[in-house]
Amino acid sequence: MARSFAKPHRLHVMNELNVTPMLDLCFCLLIIFMIATPVLEQTTNVNLPKAEKGSGKSPDTKQQYRFVAIARDGTFAIGGKSVTKDQLESEFGMIAKMPENDQPVVRIRGDASLPYQKIIDVMSMAKAKGLTKVGLDTEIR
Repeated sequence: MARSFAKPHRLHVMNELNVTPMLDLCFCLLIIFMIATPVLEQTTNVNLPKAEKGSGKSPDTKQQYRFVAIARDGTFAIGGKSVTKDQLESEFGMIAKMPENDQPVVRIRGDASLPYQKIIDVMSMAKAKGLTKVGLDTEIR
């Protein structure tokens, strides 16, 4: 009788999924996003004084408006008439005394080169007087 020294042949059946390549891919994507995100945030360009044509809602023809202009040098004008800061504040007070349904919308038109803080100061002044209908005007590109 001859002896066979060969090992019996066994079939290997994989019952488990190898997730190592999937984990490698996930870590690689994570590293790419971690590197790319700060670069995207630094290149954001904001140009607030201009708006695309047709942006915002069209003005209501029944609604009245008061336009406050802030010139490049920081001077104020309301309705085309130059006013001081105190006069502007008293004008806001007179508008606030009107019934809310009759109050005109205050539209602030700030020069594009004006520091944003000046516009915020005028909005804060309007809010302090109790005005709730305040908007910012932009130029159509």
